[in-house]
Amino acid sequence: MSTEVQRRRRRTPRRRGAAPHWLAQLPYLIVLSGVGAGLTLCAFNYFRKGSGLIAAALLIGALARLLLPESQLGPLAVRSRSIDCWTLVILGEMVAFVSLSIPPMHKTGLLLAGAFGVLILLVLLARGVKLLIGKRRDGPPGRHVVPGEGGPGHP
Repeated sequence: MSTEVQRRRRRTPRRRGAAPHWLAQLPYLIVLSGVGAGLTLCAFNYFRKGSGLIAAALLIGALARLLLPESQLGPLAVRSRSIDCWTLVILGEMVAFVSLSIPPMHKTGLLLAGAFGVLILLVLLARGVKLLIGKRRDGPPGRHVVPGEGGPGHP
């Protein structure tokens, strides 16, 4: 007979005045929602406003990484503080530079860019369908037979 023992994860004790767990995710969620909103604006042909919002979100992330302790940053703290700050500042400044330096497109350019985006989307969709169909033909995992070797029951 075997006895099953369920292991419970130990939670670290919270100190007095410690921030709740969801609060540690807040700076990351602010940066992520800013980038998402900027990409949405870019998708609706507001390239300058969208990329400006992306740049602002990245710079706010750099400021949060610089000022807040690591316990309140969540996934925004990946490497050392200086590397994270410099990475976010450089990326934010590059996006801001690109958004301000590219001239506005005419309607023909917007149509061509949209058609190119649709073409890329169709190619990605076709590759995804091909990948799914290929996995179904191979069968369930664990039943893969290496060429040159016999299957079950073969020497």
